[in-house]
Amino acid sequence: MTVNQDDKLFAEAMGKVRRITPANKIISEKAKPKPEAAAFAQRAQPLIQSKTVLPPIWQAEEPWVLRTDGVSRERLKSLASGRPPVEQTLDLHGVTRNEALGLLEEWFDHAVGKQLRVLCIIHGRGLHSAEGKAVLKEAVYQWLRSGPVAHAVLAVIPQPGSGGGACLVLLRRK
Repeated sequence: MTVNQDDKLFAEAMGKVRRITPANKIISEKAKPKPEAAAFAQRAQPLIQSKTVLPPIWQAEEPWVLRTDGVSRERLKSLASGRPPVEQTLDLHGVTRNEALGLLEEWFDHAVGKQLRVLCIIHGRGLHSAEGKAVLKEAVYQWLRSGPVAHAVLAVIPQPGSGGGACLVLLRRK
């Protein structure tokens, strides 16, 4: 058989086929939802809707750069150059790790509620830490990566000119 003959046979076989209208559809007993399953789905729907979105999967090419899937390097460059501009800044100098996490949560709830786009967090470089390690910086990045508002964060980069003591956070639009 040639291709033309195959096409003709197929067209001939399918010539009488018509789309089934909803009124003429017959649903098998197996496909029909069970009443108890439908009731459970109806009760569970508000729970499913109220849950927060799963935290994003982060790409981290550099140790202090976080970006979710879909955020390009060009987008990070534009963020570093001030587009869009920083809308609010939080300075965590002089607070403990636990105080900083509390302030972050309160501040982020406010920022997400106001639909802010770019935030700056000054966490310091850890020069005055007892261990000589940037405790706040690591805590802030960990919180942004997996804290309660991680679903709202698209990207985090060190703020240019800060020497690694501050970061810019790009928030997701609603």
